[in-house]
Amino acid sequence: MYIKVINKKFLICMIVLFCLLFGCFASSSKAAQCTPVKYKIQRLSEGIYYPVITAGIENRQIMDRMNRVFRNHAENVLKTDKKYKKQYEHDQLITAAGPYYAHTQPTVRYNKDCLLSVSFLDESYTGGAHGMHYEKVYNYDTRSGRQFQLKDIIRDKQELKKVNAYLKKQMTELKNAGRYDFFLDAFKSVDLKKGQFYFYDQGIVIVFQEYEVAPYSNGIIHLKVPYHVFIEDRDDQD
Repeated sequence: MYIKVINKKFLICMIVLFCLLFGCFASSSKAAQCTPVKYKIQRLSEGIYYPVITAGIENRQIMDRMNRVFRNHAENVLKTDKKYKKQYEHDQLITAAGPYYAHTQPTVRYNKDCLLSVSFLDESYTGGAHGMHYEKVYNYDTRSGRQFQLKDIIRDKQELKKVNAYLKKQMTELKNAGRYDFFLDAFKSVDLKKGQFYFYDQGIVIVFQEYEVAPYSNGIIHLKVPYHVFIEDRDDQD
């Protein structure tokens, strides 16, 4: 009987040890598949740049497709820049404001855990007191090449309600602290189809454009929303 008990304990120990070792190996294998991508910043024209992924994505077609998206963004800004410059040739005869231009500058906001967030800050000037800015973000799963919109992360009305309440609370606290001059009454909800966001370690960052929730002087505003605020009974954010 004593020998049987020892053998049973030994067997349990071996099973636990195997599970621990296998779990570590599986975690390591998953992490190895999700190393940060490598990239370089390419200049297309004066004031117009875009990132080029050079490594870190196994599927070449996925990497090429993502690179085309980034290149296309820069090329569209270049077309706008040429249009504005042509318009300025006419406008400078009747106004001193100028020159007109369109620029863009990329920033990699997140690059880990099989997720990539690339932000383009588009800037333009066509006269007046100041230029305008817009932040466009491209969010990808680097394994599948899937591009995310907010509706893929915030999946239903209940989750959206929680996000909106959390953002409104942040805005109120920041305004009371004198950090921003939010238009509190004007904010109703984030736009799940057109709203811009990027990932961070604990959740997502909502991007509010100029004039969207605050005066121009406050610029583009980024507010964090941790996953635990709106995700319940959900094991993944994919």
